[in-house]
Amino acid sequence: MLAVGGLSMTISGFAPIHATAKGYSQADVALLLSAMPVGTLILQIPLGWISDRTDRRFVLVAASALALVAGLFALGFDGGALAALVVIYVVWDGASESIYSLASAHAADRAGKDDMVALSSSLLFAWSLSGFIVPGIVTGLSAVYGTQAFIYVAIVIAAAFCLFVLWRVVAMSPVPAAETGNFAPMSAQAPLPVDLAFPSEEQRRADK
Repeated sequence: MLAVGGLSMTISGFAPIHATAKGYSQADVALLLSAMPVGTLILQIPLGWISDRTDRRFVLVAASALALVAGLFALGFDGGALAALVVIYVVWDGASESIYSLASAHAADRAGKDDMVALSSSLLFAWSLSGFIVPGIVTGLSAVYGTQAFIYVAIVIAAAFCLFVLWRVVAMSPVPAAETGNFAPMSAQAPLPVDLAFPSEEQRRADK
């Protein structure tokens, strides 16, 4: 959560600032920002489907590696054709945002039912804390190194998280398949809208 909070908020927060600084028009920046959330819609479902059928940590490695590669492409195509940047940022933002729901599902697999409320609030707090601190650090770096500093920070976070998860794969045994739950698409920036609008049968019985 500390990794994905800083990663996702840095990308979404500084992409328009950097694009404007590179000389893209207001319409171009608006197009880029409106396209970025599409990546979350495209990537979360297949990544979640795969994570229900294998060790979720492998999918977390894949998502963070994809965020790392997309960040390198964002650096290489920086200031280039808008169409290329839109595709890159769609993948970059989608891979980064998917880490939140994948990590939440993985944490839930290892938690007891009585721990779910405390777990969810703790994860969201960690995400929010990092989402506040890391952009502040990037702001300071941008004043010294320019607005492209956010790309380097995002690459470093994605690489560090990927290595961390690989270490956890080696250090810890996987959760047995029979004990894993089902992946549910979610975003820390829009907490549980689907669950609130369409409660499950179990939730409806509990309410009664």
